[in-house]
Amino acid sequence: MSLSHYVYRGAAFLWGIAALVVFTVRSYLDDRPPSSGSDSEQKRLLRDAQHRTWSLEDEAISGLHHDFLTLSSGLQLHYVSNGERKAAGNLVIFLHGFPDSWYIFSRFLSSPGLHATGAQLVALDLPGFGGSDDLGHYGPDEMLNTVSEAIVQLKAQYLILDDRSRCLLVGHDWGGLLSYRIAAETLGLVHRLVVVNIGYAGQMPVVGRNARLAIRTCQSHLTAWIRDPLKANLALSAWQSVAPLVTQMLMSSYIFMFNLPYAILTIMPLRTLEYLLDWCHREGHHRHKVASKPGHVSELFLAESRASSFGPGSAECTSRDHKNSTYSAAVLSRATTSPPGNWLQRIRLYREGLTSGKWTLAPELQRYRPAPEGEGETFKCPVTVLFGLQDPALDPRVVLDGVERYFTGATKVATGDGSHEKQGTSTASDAGASHIVRLYGCGHWSLLEDPIGSGTLEKTLVCLLSETNGADSGSLEEVLARRAQHDDLANRVTIVTHTKENFMPYRAT
Repeated sequence: MSLSHYVYRGAAFLWGIAALVVFTVRSYLDDRPPSSGSDSEQKRLLRDAQHRTWSLEDEAISGLHHDFLTLSSGLQLHYVSNGERKAAGNLVIFLHGFPDSWYIFSRFLSSPGLHATGAQLVALDLPGFGGSDDLGHYGPDEMLNTVSEAIVQLKAQYLILDDRSRCLLVGHDWGGLLSYRIAAETLGLVHRLVVVNIGYAGQMPVVGRNARLAIRTCQSHLTAWIRDPLKANLALSAWQSVAPLVTQMLMSSYIFMFNLPYAILTIMPLRTLEYLLDWCHREGHHRHKVASKPGHVSELFLAESRASSFGPGSAECTSRDHKNSTYSAAVLSRATTSPPGNWLQRIRLYREGLTSGKWTLAPELQRYRPAPEGEGETFKCPVTVLFGLQDPALDPRVVLDGVERYFTGATKVATGDGSHEKQGTSTASDAGASHIVRLYGCGHWSLLEDPIGSGTLEKTLVCLLSETNGADSGSLEEVLARRAQHDDLANRVTIVTHTKENFMPYRAT
């Protein structure tokens, strides 16, 4: 391996150690009780929330149903749907991220507006999360083949498989990363993709491209400044070009920590991990509630967030649904760890190449493999991106800017420097259009933030489902503009629509 590889590995190790020290110190400076503390009221609220969220015997949220998929490998995946099995013209599959579960989408499963579209709504627990089984490895082959096979099964159960049926995939965080890769590396598996607050990182196209561009620009300006030190503006330009990348590295400090040698992570203070999870629940799930009254988020809200992340408790693992199905032994084993959920296993998502490793489709998925001329990083279906710009973990200048280059139908335009990709825009209603929706004032969990994030995602899904049904609700731009006017959200949501030039048709299966 090259010297630069070892330099990078050494720098990443030191960065991870520094992050571990910082997070550990902050955890002990935090005077709030840990999420798995001994407070009896806190424990009671958590038990009640776990029962409501995970019991297979009770319909905790009216109209929602727990169910399981059994894959060809024998792996059992848990999901929740908005009704009994029925043949529908549209299927919406929600994929959560870290450290969440199906419950993060519960408000959308219960949405009257989405129900009115007639679509079947399903929220799946990723492997190793919620009520789903663990994987032996969390690389691209294992995770992407598992999720893709689950999509195939859900389509077979819920969709009327004809030329008009459509499957929409909605992903947040890691669920969005998986969705991006499915949309880019398969053809016909899904019809449309909606992603929330995540960067396109399959083989690192957007993030990698922006990082390389920032480094090259910085080097160019520094070289020019060294030649002419009196031109201080060149030094400033060099810093400005690389500043977003530095900012992103600081935001990603926890990832460097998660990638430390496993022996170090096993001796990491329990309080450090609890602190990180508690931050996700307080300043992530309930960011605005914290901002309005610092440190006083309702313990009931926190219990719901913790129950969602921790998964079923030991009591829920003994419950059974109407088909006498129950959670597996792996789920019960995770319930006995502290904090519940076996988090050292879950952070393997960050450690085993899922972001950039090559994906080899399983034999049963080969029918979804694009033709050789269609392979590559371009999405094979329309994509709508929603991004809360106040994301504390992702800098949009690094992970969002330029994603439109990979939209279906991007066209190359010759320039004096070679060629670059250019995307046309249109405000016309178009079921094949892609979009970038920027949400001002929203953070990483924008889909939980009222009224901007959750309302915009709901209206977006209703609009896209209406288009597939042939209903004339107007373009997504028009729908969001009407909502912004009605809810007084002017200048809080912006959208750019990209047309479907050279559209690669969806192959219904």
